[in-house]
Amino acid sequence: MNERTLPSGLHAAGGRAHGNTFVFDNSLSILNRTGAYHIAKDLIREFVPGWAGVRYWRLGSFAPEGLVRKIVARLMMLEINWLGDSEAFLIRDRVGASGFRLFLDPLYVLRSSLTENDIVLCHDVGPLTHSDLYDERTCSNYRLAYEKIRCVRPGVVFVSNFSASHFELLFGSDFRFLKTIPLYLRTELFDGPAEAVPNASGPFFLTVGAFETRKNQIAALRAYRDGEFHRQGFGYILCGSRGAGHAEIAELAATVPGVRLMGYVPDAQLRWLYANAEAFVLPSLLEGFGMPALEAAYMGLLPIVSRGSALVEAVGGVCLQVSPHHPAAIADAMGNALLRSPAEKAPTGRLLRDTAAAATKERFLQQWKDLLITGG
Repeated sequence: MNERTLPSGLHAAGGRAHGNTFVFDNSLSILNRTGAYHIAKDLIREFVPGWAGVRYWRLGSFAPEGLVRKIVARLMMLEINWLGDSEAFLIRDRVGASGFRLFLDPLYVLRSSLTENDIVLCHDVGPLTHSDLYDERTCSNYRLAYEKIRCVRPGVVFVSNFSASHFELLFGSDFRFLKTIPLYLRTELFDGPAEAVPNASGPFFLTVGAFETRKNQIAALRAYRDGEFHRQGFGYILCGSRGAGHAEIAELAATVPGVRLMGYVPDAQLRWLYANAEAFVLPSLLEGFGMPALEAAYMGLLPIVSRGSALVEAVGGVCLQVSPHHPAAIADAMGNALLRSPAEKAPTGRLLRDTAAAATKERFLQQWKDLLITGG
């Protein structure tokens, strides 16, 4: 990988941007309100306006909310779908020859100028490696975006080594730089009192994550059913926002005794769920990082996750790894988690807490500062 100095808009002595030589493209936040949105918000809060400018698609620094955001999101996607990577009507930033943009998602390079000086944040390459989990339009748009990135070869930052390795398999390493900056635990989730979930009695397994095909709740539900854990007195609680695949997940869950789908839960109840579950189950088919597993680790809750995935990386390998395609293997791991004695649980819980405690926002932001000061 090539080593270069930071464009002259930032200086090592304090690292401040002059004018608009450094611009965050935060178009992601118009459309995406998942974990990536919170990461983008924290980066913007840290670096704007002291270090950089920010823009939201064609709205400049205006961050739309409510109904306006939904309308703008529709218009932005219409433009991306219609124009793709066309050079016509690109968004032109006044960053100058030595300036650069930091794109908080690869998709948004399509409607912007892209130079070798720029930086792109990549959460995963799922639309390319797991196209069966996405609609064809999404896959087509991301193929165009990654092809543009491949041709220009800017700096690329990844949220996990798992995502970085998959990117390199597809595109090689001949970019201005390739760097992993792992995500951090949002400890504010655990601030404040816990609130017991009504009518949640007895021990239970827990899954936290959007109800989407890629999260693989179907396999986890089959594992719980086939393992006959309900007959052993163990329930299964799943919570998260609705996504593509929710209907199929809900249909199966309705047929399995002991399962409870809760949808979105407030932080106080989520704290209680993490604190009282027997084990955390997420045999996901694709993750860029795996924040729920790290949240579970923070509470000392043993994660049961997909073998060799970003989820394993997120918890430092302190987990039970399973094949996401085999419910019987997932059921075996769930059973093994229940067989642990208190003496076995204690050291694992300490390791998990230590791993999660090291993933601080301060470390994350400092790594970004170091990157921007040195230029990669």
